[in-house]
Amino acid sequence: MTDSEELARLKKSEMVYRRMIEMAADAIFAIDTESGEILGSNPKASELTGLSDKEITGRKVWELHPEDEQDAARELFFKVVKTGSGSSEMRFVRPDGSERFVEVNATTIDCGERLLIQRICRDITERRKLREQLKQANEELEQRVTERTAQLQNKQAQLIQAEKMAALGSLVAGVAHEINTPLGALRSNLDLFERSMKKIHDILDKDTVPTELREDPQLEKLFSGIDKLNEINDEATVRIIKIVDSLRRFARLDQAEKDTVDIHEGIENTLTLVHHKIKGRIEVERDFAELPAIECYPNQLNQVFMNILVNASQAIEDKGTITIKTSLKQERVVIEISDTGSGIPEDIRSRIFDPGFTTKGAGVGTGLGLAIVHQIIEDHSGSVEVDSTVGEGTTFRISLPVG
Repeated sequence: MTDSEELARLKKSEMVYRRMIEMAADAIFAIDTESGEILGSNPKASELTGLSDKEITGRKVWELHPEDEQDAARELFFKVVKTGSGSSEMRFVRPDGSERFVEVNATTIDCGERLLIQRICRDITERRKLREQLKQANEELEQRVTERTAQLQNKQAQLIQAEKMAALGSLVAGVAHEINTPLGALRSNLDLFERSMKKIHDILDKDTVPTELREDPQLEKLFSGIDKLNEINDEATVRIIKIVDSLRRFARLDQAEKDTVDIHEGIENTLTLVHHKIKGRIEVERDFAELPAIECYPNQLNQVFMNILVNASQAIEDKGTITIKTSLKQERVVIEISDTGSGIPEDIRSRIFDPGFTTKGAGVGTGLGLAIVHQIIEDHSGSVEVDSTVGEGTTFRISLPVG
């Protein structure tokens, strides 16, 4: 092959190579390895950067990128100079403010007289957009899973509570039956004993009975003691009857469906059942307003009162006060239960209604009590709020619709 033929072949090869570069779908830059200046680029480079070939040529390669990426672009340049290759993801900000994200792959090329860097930038804007959409979709899915998990935990808490209430119902029925039978006999015997003692008194008061017997101090003392014991026994049996009745009313075994009830009655029944937790150390103050009966599930609201009152009693370490205030505001019944206990720290206040959250030790609390309170009140189209100051006490405020 003659020199002229070889020259023609080389020119043709150069034209083909140049044409291939010009037609390439990726932006291609030729960069000086010593200065980092761009020696040339293809039309795709202008399309991606929004700059003309004249505006691109002569710039430092890192100057094509926004300021927050120029250090990284400069580091990539020196890495390629040192190792022969390098890659990264970067972006171009066009003069009109639009952004194009690119995948950068750079390698050194020996051109004989000098060493250049060929920098190929592939447009991944759409891919990145899809990736961001996928990431957002995953985050939304995770959020939905979290919310659904919380809903399932709430439902599980309700099921657990329903099982507890069913077990309580069976227990109440059995206890009421077992207590009422001997209690009836005891009441009958006490009544008979009281009537017998009255007859004895009547007999001793007759003139036919000798004065020394009628006015005998030891006999008077004995009868006085017996009368006092009868009074105590009578009060005790009344107390037992009230507890059994309160327990039955609390569970509302015959009212599993909605009913129109007196809120104050439910509160009083619940106070009777927690009496053993507050007796002798906690004073209960009532500030009851005139309220209409409300439509509700009585057994569920009684459970709400029970959970809050038990928590209040546990929050008061020694002696203190529980105040129960009711009011009617804009066709809604408001129940406020306040205690003078230790209070709830602000950093955990927003979590107290979360299922499973508890500040009590192992074996003391399940973390379901207040979660159940929140769910029951929500199911009644109501709301429950909490105000608390550490060292001063806590107030739970329940709002329920009248209808």
